[in-house]
Amino acid sequence: MQDTTEQHAFAADYIDLLNEKVGGKALGCSDEWFAECANLVLNSAPVFKEGHFVPTGQWMDGWESRRSFGRGYRENGPDYDWCLLKLGMPGRVRGVDIDTCHFRGNAPEYASLEAANVRGDVGDDTQWVEILPKSPTAAHSPNLFEVDSEGVWTHLRLKIYPDGGVARLRVYGEAQPRRGNFVEGELLDLASVMNGGRGLACSDMFYSSPSNLLMPARGVNMGDGWETKRRRDDANDWCIVKLGLAGSIRKVLLDTAHFKGNFPDTFSLEAVNTEREDVDAADIPWQTVISRTRLYSDQEHLFIAEIEVPEDAQYTHVRMNIFPDGGVSRLRVYGFPNWGE
Repeated sequence: MQDTTEQHAFAADYIDLLNEKVGGKALGCSDEWFAECANLVLNSAPVFKEGHFVPTGQWMDGWESRRSFGRGYRENGPDYDWCLLKLGMPGRVRGVDIDTCHFRGNAPEYASLEAANVRGDVGDDTQWVEILPKSPTAAHSPNLFEVDSEGVWTHLRLKIYPDGGVARLRVYGEAQPRRGNFVEGELLDLASVMNGGRGLACSDMFYSSPSNLLMPARGVNMGDGWETKRRRDDANDWCIVKLGLAGSIRKVLLDTAHFKGNFPDTFSLEAVNTEREDVDAADIPWQTVISRTRLYSDQEHLFIAEIEVPEDAQYTHVRMNIFPDGGVSRLRVYGFPNWGE
């Protein structure tokens, strides 16, 4: 298990491929006597309601199987419980957090993770690959592990030994869209998390992360976006997004949904085509895509004619500048992808 500070590195560098916000779901498990496995993918942080009992016992916010260790019914079976999960989007897994928050005397001692890449449903002939070997887990704690796997996966199987409870399973990685899912000439949101986009850096994320900008669907509330604290200087806030698919920029949509008294006054958009990793460096040659433009509260802003770059120019990153500060719900960057051929 790694130090908990690594959790921030996973969350900053990658997207949770299993989160309910991107369509992740639990498909089934060996046992969910005390708490349902569907809780593993919830976006919310786990909570504990002291003294809140249901027919099976203390209510728990997570997946919890019944006690099996030393019981007769487990004598001829496996020494673990399992949960089958489907990623919200196919991707490469770089790190996982098997979070046992609030599971103090009922956490598993060990856990492992297997992965598969299938179209359709998992079956008896599915080929599983172990991406996290059986590893010790601590109670009431994040349990963070790096994953060394270059495979692109669609499904996971979590095993806990011998039984117990897990609050959340976070699976951090990079989405890998399938080209076969798109037709030639289709206009795509190059920045969407579903196509591999992710926030790389920002001036401030006091209230929420810029990764929310790239999530599917409209924001559900003011917390489901990127919001900075109030500035008290002459500077402005900004964030940098790595496009999941490099390509041209033909249309931009910026949504300030739910931001009414705290939306930015104006914004601008820049782009660059680079293989450099230090895209927040001062010498990056950003090009203006949309000049500084006024924004309005709680609405979608569509930009087509305002785009200043050539139609065939190719870009890998965009930087959104907001003046002076505030909150934005979603950023869509539509264009034609460069599939690298």
